[in-house]
Amino acid sequence: MKEKVLFIYLMVWILAGCTYAPLPKQNGNAGTEKKITKEVIQEGVKTFLLIGVDSRGEEKSRSDAIILAKYFPEQEKLKLASIMRDSYVKIPGDKSAYNKINAAYYYGGKELLKKTIQENLDVKVDHVAVIDFQGFVKMVDLLAPEGVVVDVDQEIIDDMSIQASVGKNVLHGEEILKYVRFRHDDESDFGRVERQQEVLVQLKSAFINQISSFEGIAALPSIIEQGLSYLNTDIGVKTIMEMGPEAVFHTPDTVETLRIPVEGSYKDEIYPHTGAVLEMDYTKNKKALQEFFTK
Repeated sequence: MKEKVLFIYLMVWILAGCTYAPLPKQNGNAGTEKKITKEVIQEGVKTFLLIGVDSRGEEKSRSDAIILAKYFPEQEKLKLASIMRDSYVKIPGDKSAYNKINAAYYYGGKELLKKTIQENLDVKVDHVAVIDFQGFVKMVDLLAPEGVVVDVDQEIIDDMSIQASVGKNVLHGEEILKYVRFRHDDESDFGRVERQQEVLVQLKSAFINQISSFEGIAALPSIIEQGLSYLNTDIGVKTIMEMGPEAVFHTPDTVETLRIPVEGSYKDEIYPHTGAVLEMDYTKNKKALQEFFTK
């Protein structure tokens, strides 16, 4: 089977800014006032879908990195749920009905992938960002200009021709792309998802550090404008800037991660039209996602 590339993509300032919506304001009328409860807070938290595609500009590609993200400013917490690309799901409108989830983007782009996630996992997506290889490399260098610290072993160095030594290294865009693409060990795609989430967390921290000074805040509009040029997203600069201050003053202290399908909820299967897939227990994974995003 031809290798499909799994890589991390992200727009941390979109995560921190645009997944936040202010809580309902109290109007002083006891009869109509909406009590501020955990449920009300949850209503104001939006779900962002991050899609990484295995492309360097080609018209058709598959989504080999899929992350659902939510930021909870009241709890200063960021939650990231990665969906394995080989997850076997029902794709709306697909002639074969069931396929790998990464085929949804190939057949119908971000809208079909959104619909597939909602119908299979009961998660409503509010906003989407898509990035390819070239955009990823530029985004890494934009958000972490001083590089990202990762632990590299000899197997990754040899397989991906990474210019690094065994152990801790500071890597930049092109080398980080290689680092998160690696899959030729016993952990395969499961290891790639872990590296994907690892780098995502580091980029979040690097970006927050970058804008924590007066000079950084002053540069925020240009950083956002430049970052948006690397993305295909339904969020514009004006919207980000209107909500952006929450990203600066409510940066997450905690980042929690989840992988779908969860442990013990799937089995390896092979089908003629798809090859190897992860056939999941939908009930268990829907419950896991619901609990993850509501606790």
